[in-house]
Amino acid sequence: MSQLQTFLVPSGMKSRKELDDDLKLIRSNQVAVSILDGIPTMVLILNKDREIVFSNKAFLIFMEADKIESVLGMKPGDVLGCSMALSGTDSCGSTKGCRTCGALKSVRYALEGETGSEECTIKASPTSMLHLKITSEIITFGEKDFILYSMQDISHEKKKTLLERIFYHDILNSAHNINSMAELISDKDTVENKEEYLSLLTKSTNELIDEINTQRILSNGNHKNYISNPVLINSFHFYKDLKTEFESIAEGGILISLDKRSENFSFNADKVLLKRVVTNMMKNAIEAEQYRGKITIGMMSLNEKGAMLWVHNPTYMTEEVQLQVFNRSFSTKGSDRGLGTYSMKILTERFMKGKISFTSSETNGTTFIIEIPSRDLD
Repeated sequence: MSQLQTFLVPSGMKSRKELDDDLKLIRSNQVAVSILDGIPTMVLILNKDREIVFSNKAFLIFMEADKIESVLGMKPGDVLGCSMALSGTDSCGSTKGCRTCGALKSVRYALEGETGSEECTIKASPTSMLHLKITSEIITFGEKDFILYSMQDISHEKKKTLLERIFYHDILNSAHNINSMAELISDKDTVENKEEYLSLLTKSTNELIDEINTQRILSNGNHKNYISNPVLINSFHFYKDLKTEFESIAEGGILISLDKRSENFSFNADKVLLKRVVTNMMKNAIEAEQYRGKITIGMMSLNEKGAMLWVHNPTYMTEEVQLQVFNRSFSTKGSDRGLGTYSMKILTERFMKGKISFTSSETNGTTFIIEIPSRDLD
């Protein structure tokens, strides 16, 4: 299958002479060039193969480039350092992940004669993301059609909004857990276990306070200012707390078990952040099983390097869903939900300096894995 058929956008390559001719044609319209250079928004003009034939000053300043010639002929994803584009066989637009790219959708709409406006996340590295609103439409110079491709950087706005939504998402999880325990305590049939449940309730409320205090720090917008608070964590105690907490929420429908490969060991980590990440892993797994079935938690020591934890559920994710996991705006559950995987990535990689990954297949189900480096205690 050709790239055109796969991604619904052209992928050819023009000669240097054709690119130079297009640049000369656009520059011949001095009024248009002057207007584009005066716009603070980053603007590119692309040929129908999505190759850059002109950029305004705002884009060159953003790229710290002196001349248009340094980006001439490149595709947007390549010049912006998109990790997806750089991993492809034919640059921007050549990977499976490109199928869901908002920038490509925007171009496709333009080629169909419409104005396409889509959001796009550019992952330059595991810890560097650029969130753009891309608007594409056809523009004519002389008798030749080009694509006017404008990019509005909405990273700060999006980050602020999403951090707030992630916070409410996670805090609601904790509040729901506390509510479930309070209902158990008020149940007459649990009189014998009231002291145990009261102890768990006190622990959960203290953890909720910790989460709120942590979020206050995270919300300053600069993860470099976050001061980690590592404590000694025992793997089996951590598992037991999760099992007790989530089985009470699932009301018997979910069975939570420990992977037989798990090890009983202790490691140093920021427990508040770790709990938030693993809680989201658990919640996603339980929702995938529709609150019925078996969830497996595994924990293994990486010796002095830290710890590896994983959560497995039998249901697999479709390829389309897998391609968008960890994206800021992606959700299979509506615009205000599905924030768990993005927060898992941010908290694991930016704040705990760890790694997060997943595997998913019809045969083996879905497993989310995190690797957390050991931290020195204060």
